[in-house]
Amino acid sequence: IEDVEVSLTMNNSPMSNLVTETDGTYSFFSLPEFTTYEVRPSLNADPLNGVSTYDIVLIQKHLLGIAPLTSPYKLIAADINSSTNISAIDMVELRRLILGIYQEFPNNKSWRFVDDSFEFADVNDPWPFSESARFDPLNGNQVETDFTGVKIGDINGTVLANSLLGGTPRGDLEDLRFEIEDQNFEANEEVRV
Repeated sequence: IEDVEVSLTMNNSPMSNLVTETDGTYSFFSLPEFTTYEVRPSLNADPLNGVSTYDIVLIQKHLLGIAPLTSPYKLIAADINSSTNISAIDMVELRRLILGIYQEFPNNKSWRFVDDSFEFADVNDPWPFSESARFDPLNGNQVETDFTGVKIGDINGTVLANSLLGGTPRGDLEDLRFEIEDQNFEANEEVRV
């Protein structure tokens, strides 16, 4: 995921912030060893990315027991109001975002990040989960510290996580124009475009 702000604290004091590359990578260099560090990603941008009314339908099916969400990441994505459970309020909040009543989630960020080394005690009840990686102490090079990004509201996984994936942002109010070859037709004749 690109443009994620990654903060680094040393002994609970802010030390450094950086932004991930297009491919989601980040690196902190020349850190003294045998010191406590915490890495925490954060992104609160483009809340409509990957969100559609179909996501509301998936939350509704989960609540009705028709098609329960079985992934802890989908459950986190469905928790629109960050209440640590899924309810009809989450559907209402997501609908308000889609309709433009909200410009962002009032009680949540548009992205949440789960430390990849975190093990869910119950995949059907993923709360609380770890949103940071802690090194106590840092002992040598830490080659990979990965996180799984969860786009809030995107239950079906249609988010565009970086510019390498292409696409256009949702919510633009520009006209959609089609160009077709000129055709001649008679009044009341059906024409397919």
